[in-house]
Amino acid sequence: MHRKLNLLGILFALLATPSWVVAEELKDKILHKIEEISFKSKNLVDHIKVEEKTYKANLTFDASLEKYIYRLLRRYRSDYTSVVVMDNKTGKLLSGFEWERNHKEPKRYYTYRATHPAASIFKIVTAADLIENTHVNHKTEFIFNGKSTTLYKSQLRNRVHRWSRKINLEKAFARSNNVIFGKAAVENLSASGLKKMANNFGFNRSLADLYLEKSIAPEAENQYNLAELATGFNKKTLASPVHGALMASVAANQGILKKPIFIDSIEDSQGKIIWKATEESTQALQGETSENLKNLMKTTVKVGTARRAFRRGQRKIRDIEIGGKTGTLTGGEPMGRRDWFVAYAKEKGVDDPGISICVMIINKKKWYVKSSFIAREIIEYYFNQ
Repeated sequence: MHRKLNLLGILFALLATPSWVVAEELKDKILHKIEEISFKSKNLVDHIKVEEKTYKANLTFDASLEKYIYRLLRRYRSDYTSVVVMDNKTGKLLSGFEWERNHKEPKRYYTYRATHPAASIFKIVTAADLIENTHVNHKTEFIFNGKSTTLYKSQLRNRVHRWSRKINLEKAFARSNNVIFGKAAVENLSASGLKKMANNFGFNRSLADLYLEKSIAPEAENQYNLAELATGFNKKTLASPVHGALMASVAANQGILKKPIFIDSIEDSQGKIIWKATEESTQALQGETSENLKNLMKTTVKVGTARRAFRRGQRKIRDIEIGGKTGTLTGGEPMGRRDWFVAYAKEKGVDDPGISICVMIINKKKWYVKSSFIAREIIEYYFNQ
């Protein structure tokens, strides 16, 4: 009698369980299985079997765009290239894969891993912190000594002599001047403040439902370490190429950080949608700060470290507003010299935030092509279509 009552109790409990709870549990199982198998195979899977039933993950990627990018990468044959294109309005990834010189097929693994030193693209975060939380603006001038690509402790001292040079923040950003950004951080920022701004940009937290590894931005231990982190001149600040595109997207989106989406929905074997991704966003920056940041990024393309790539073919992109940031550093996994370019691109005079793009090339023995050039080719193709 007691056993019969217990069975009835369990039956009533199951009947009383809301259907959305069951659906949520099933969704979590499917996503967990997708992530588990994707990690093992080092490639994002789109078909999965759970509890003897087959489910399909509908990915957000644009097949024709990725086909073009794949042809482009095969033409220039770098050792390793990762390309991410994000729709700024929705946060959906239109492209997100890597191609290796010695492999025939592209994969979706290291593009989602935070195993890459962020290098100078982290200057986007530092510039945002300086503009939003201090008196520094794009015209604020700083004096520096020595090479702009190095960062010695002696360069952070306020010594003025006949060989000293003066440069403002706008030009320092465009030319990726390590000394200026190191001095600006030491004189105006705090370790906790810079880390908080990094968190606003999505570092040190999960950004997607699955598979996307958390990017890391540590807190500075001393003043020189603060300068290293602020410039990106270190191997402890790590980011994925997906996060690289996301950083550019914050500037294009009036300071709004959109959750990156690369699995749009999951359907069962009958084609019924059992889960759909929801768009999520947070306010990372004030709108005015993002406008100032966009202006800095546009200077990089016009007169800064990416200017050569955008000189050719200007007629094809003259109606496109483009802003970006370059970065170069050796290290990470896979090992090699990283050449970053992150950018946003939007049509001028159109109320649409456009796309953001990240191209990260890893060179081993020699250079084949610049990441900014690959990005420009993709931007031309996308807007001409």
